[in-house]
Amino acid sequence: MRSLNPPHLVLASAVLLLVAGCSKHPSEEAASEATEATENVAAVDSSVASEARRDEARIPDIGQAVAPGVAFTYRYAFTLPVKAIAGVQQQHAAACERLGAKRCQVVGMSYDQPEEGKVSAHLDLMLAPEIAHGFGSEAIAAVEKADGSIGRASVAGDDAGGAIAQSQRRSGALEAQLGRIEARLKAPSTSKEERRQLAQRAEELRSQLGEEQRGRQDSEASLATTPMSLTYASEGLFSATSDPFGKAAVSSFGSLQGFLAFLLTAAGLLLPWLLLGALVVLLFRFRAMKQRLAEATGGAADPTPPQ
Repeated sequence: MRSLNPPHLVLASAVLLLVAGCSKHPSEEAASEATEATENVAAVDSSVASEARRDEARIPDIGQAVAPGVAFTYRYAFTLPVKAIAGVQQQHAAACERLGAKRCQVVGMSYDQPEEGKVSAHLDLMLAPEIAHGFGSEAIAAVEKADGSIGRASVAGDDAGGAIAQSQRRSGALEAQLGRIEARLKAPSTSKEERRQLAQRAEELRSQLGEEQRGRQDSEASLATTPMSLTYASEGLFSATSDPFGKAAVSSFGSLQGFLAFLLTAAGLLLPWLLLGALVVLLFRFRAMKQRLAEATGGAADPTPPQ
């Protein structure tokens, strides 16, 4: 067997070292990139999870499981700074208008400021059922962005699909009864009196069928649209929503106002009688003083003669 010369051994060793070094560096770079990518994904997942937790804490978990055939009604009540109410209300109305008339319509809007520092407003919408919950979540986000808070959120459901099915069954029974009456009316053996009674009953059945049809149309309309009511209120001078000291201040101020109003009312009712009583007392005192003065003057002018 032929052995390699020392120069050949040196050359072969150098080639092997070069190949090992080239293969090692890409492996380290790949491992570093994989580690960095894993860290980035973990950071993104952590950020998404924290954002989801914030959303869950901010948005009430209502209306998530929409049952088929159920008509929902959404109601939200917000508390906002006085200067922010008009802007937030307009923002909600503009968001509805951007969705288009087929998906959202403004059906009522009001703004009331009875006195300085107190504002109340209202916005009524009709939305497509599939976007109602998302619109409510965005409405809450707009309120919180304006330094407001949600005080009440509720979703009421009505089984419109069940009502429609029951109405259809009732209509079927009425139509069957009406068909029998109409067949009896066509029979030649039906007497005149019986024919009159049957005709009257047929008119009653047709009227009931019309009422059932109108009821089904209302139920179908409630399934096609979802009402949403947004109410806005100012925080007021003494905000007593979460501050016990504010509640105590409101109670004390209200009690003081009530006591002052009672005093003014009592004074208005009793003052004329007090003045009349004082006048009567003065008259009696003046008369008594006049009588004593007359007695004293008469005794001095008419002395008793000596015996």
